[in-house]
Amino acid sequence: MHAIALLVAVGSVTLGAELPDPSPSPTPVARDKLWVFVAAQEYTLISPAMHDEFLLQYQLPIMSRFGLSAYGCCEDLTRKISMLRKVPNLRRIAVTPRADVARCAEQIGTDCVLSWRPNPAQMLCCGYDPALIRKVIRDGMEASKGCHVDITLKDVETVQGKPANLRRWVKLVRSITDRYG
Repeated sequence: MHAIALLVAVGSVTLGAELPDPSPSPTPVARDKLWVFVAAQEYTLISPAMHDEFLLQYQLPIMSRFGLSAYGCCEDLTRKISMLRKVPNLRRIAVTPRADVARCAEQIGTDCVLSWRPNPAQMLCCGYDPALIRKVIRDGMEASKGCHVDITLKDVETVQGKPANLRRWVKLVRSITDRYG
């Protein structure tokens, strides 16, 4: 099975609404009307100063050509969020399974969407345990109270032959996140 991602948005997130919806058209859309996704997985264990000097400074000119930016994939950005404030059009920051959700939430606040990616192994790749899912999602939601949050279930490599668990997961997560919206 190919890796898939599921997204559950919490509350009414309007960050990023300043771009027009792209519509199907034979006319090209200018970069300043589009989102750009930038990541730095190879820099996970590099200090914030070195990350800034050897990567972010080269990413900034590219990101500045786009309307809005999303930063991060699988890397832990807990110690690097202050560095990311240099990105003028940043609207979404990835918070990975290894990141400290509470520390990230404190730093991100309501300035950007906190794009939380809980561990897919805990969610459904290694079995479906509703009690564990509830605990992980509630803990993450408590840690990010007051933030604009989306939950992305990324890198799902298997559902152990039970694709219905994807729907069950979404329903369970929404039942929890609806209380925070």
